[in-house]
Amino acid sequence: MDERAVHRTAQRFWSLGADVRALGGATAVRSRTAPGHPLGTFLCEVRTADPSEALAEFAHRTGAPCPRVLVGPDTPPAAEAHLALHGWRLDVQLQLVLPAATPVDAPADRVRPVVDDAEWEHVHRLFRIDHLEEDARLGRPSRPERATASALALRRGLGPAVTYLLAERGGDVAGCIAAWPGDDGVAMIEDVFVHPDHRRRGVASELLRHAVTHARSHGAGRVLIGAEVDDTPKHLYAGFGFHPAAVARSYAGPAA
Repeated sequence: MDERAVHRTAQRFWSLGADVRALGGATAVRSRTAPGHPLGTFLCEVRTADPSEALAEFAHRTGAPCPRVLVGPDTPPAAEAHLALHGWRLDVQLQLVLPAATPVDAPADRVRPVVDDAEWEHVHRLFRIDHLEEDARLGRPSRPERATASALALRRGLGPAVTYLLAERGGDVAGCIAAWPGDDGVAMIEDVFVHPDHRRRGVASELLRHAVTHARSHGAGRVLIGAEVDDTPKHLYAGFGFHPAAVARSYAGPAA
């Protein structure tokens, strides 16, 4: 799977349910349900060496500065240099792919899809734990609750094509995962998280088996997943059978 296909799949996932517009030399994506969240609101497909005009047009159309710019295989190096010069902060994520020919064991435990407000509230609680843990790991102040609510709103706005699953252990919600079968045979898995009380018990691997099985049952072959380069899940994914495929770069705006 080449870098363009990896980049296209991830970009398409976060564009689901969003407003997508062509600007001068770039494309603007803006989440309808969480318009300020950088995962769902960004500039991409930058084709000009100086993205200033596109960024200004983005702010004019949306009423707020662009929070993030994705760097793709066709982004001019000068555009990335422009962002670095003007205070944009680089973020790097490892992208891994499970080949279509790699078999996955059938799930042993049951999971349930998230279909109503009560089940989304379970996802909300897991996201909140995840956010607080991440902030502590990075040594930064804890983000406010409204940031977690925005992250949840973004996921709910991705639409019915993305399925969130909840795992249970002993009557407790033990973890969650998202699966998108994709629209060109390449699926994507996101938001793998296990509650601290249920870690190192195989919950994450079971969630991965369910997500891959779900995606493949809906026509997918290869499966993409992202991992922070400085966190441990990348080793779990590699052990599961995912192969390193690309490094995705994006830039967070000075205001962010």
